[in-house]
Order: sequence, then structure tokens, then C-alpha cells
Amino acid sequence: MDFLSKVSAKAGETFQTIKDSEVTKKAKNYAGIPGLQVQVGKCESQIKKAYEEIGEAYFHAHEHEEQNEYAEQFQLIKENQKKIGQLKAEIEEKKKGGETTADAAPGSVSIEKVCPICGRTVPDDSAFCNVCGHQF
Repeated sequence: MDFLSKVSAKAGETFQTIKDSEVTKKAKNYAGIPGLQVQVGKCESQIKKAYEEIGEAYFHAHEHEEQNEYAEQFQLIKENQKKIGQLKAEIEEKKKGGETTADAAPGSVSIEKVCPICGRTVPDDSAFCNVCGHQF
């Protein structure tokens, strides 16, 4: 039994030495890094979302101003919103199996227009989209 006691004691000392070693401490530190990186990523995502919300709110607050320090970006946004609206309308028409606006006969009169924001069709004389509230 004396032999087993010595082996057990030596194993305990070795384990304690390994536990207290510099390599083990570094390994523990590195093991915590991925969790911290996930937290950093979450914080960055929340910041990015807040920036996007601020930018969108600024755009909507100033989109009707003719002179603006972001006029080029505003124009790009408006052009793309219009194109998205047209594409969504074309998608809807294709789903219905009908003609798209581009396929319509030349000279045909449309009594509806497409909202550039949500892509829904609204009466041609509408000042606002009755779906999303966009002002024409």
C-alpha cells in the first residue's frame, strides 16, 4: 500500500504542477477568446443596425430636399427603390400570368402606378401609397 500511496501522491503533485503551469494558464486564456469574440460580434451588429436605422431615418426626414450633402446617395437610393418597385410589380404580374408593364401594348393607358418602395400598384391619381404610405 505504501507504493500505491507514493504513486498517488506523485500523480497529485504532477497534476498540480500541470494545473499551475504557464502553458495551462495560456490555454485557459485562449479558451475564453471565442466567447469574447462572439460578444464583440454581437455588439458590432447592434451598432451597425443602429447606424442603418439612423441613416434610414435621416433619409426619410430629408428625401424631399433638393440641396443635400448626400444628394448623390439619395439619388442612388431613390433610383434603386424605383427599380425594386418595378421589378416587384413585374414579379407579381408574372405570378398572375399576365403581362408586365414592359410587355404592355404601346399607347395603352395605365390607371395604376407602382410604388417604388413596396412595389404595390396604387391608383394613378394617388398622392400616397395606400400600402406603405410613400409620398409620390
